[in-house]
Amino acid sequence: MKKLLLTFFATVLLSMLLTCFWAGSHQNMFDYFNEQGSNPWFIATLMDCYWGFFIFYLWLVYKENSWLIRIPWLIAIICLGNIAIATYAIIKVVRLPSDASVEDFLLKQTPTNRASA
Repeated sequence: MKKLLLTFFATVLLSMLLTCFWAGSHQNMFDYFNEQGSNPWFIATLMDCYWGFFIFYLWLVYKENSWLIRIPWLIAIICLGNIAIATYAIIKVVRLPSDASVEDFLLKQTPTNRASA
């Protein structure tokens, strides 16, 4: 399971980086925003994207105990989107034991959870 998650999030990260570099080499992002910023579908797509980011961030808040960790990740997700999300997930997957389950990845692990497992 760990290898599958790592492969998935590495693929997301690599594809997002390549796509962003490719797009940036063809058009300045801020020029695009100026051209398309008032397009209703641009706004709808952006809203959909950012609501998805905030849904992910709620899971991150659940997983992390400290606002010193939560706040920088919020800023990273707002600024970098799925690049930050994939990076966070890769960090979490790498820290899992080799025999970890999906639940170990998704659920908050506390000392009491580990002791009863």
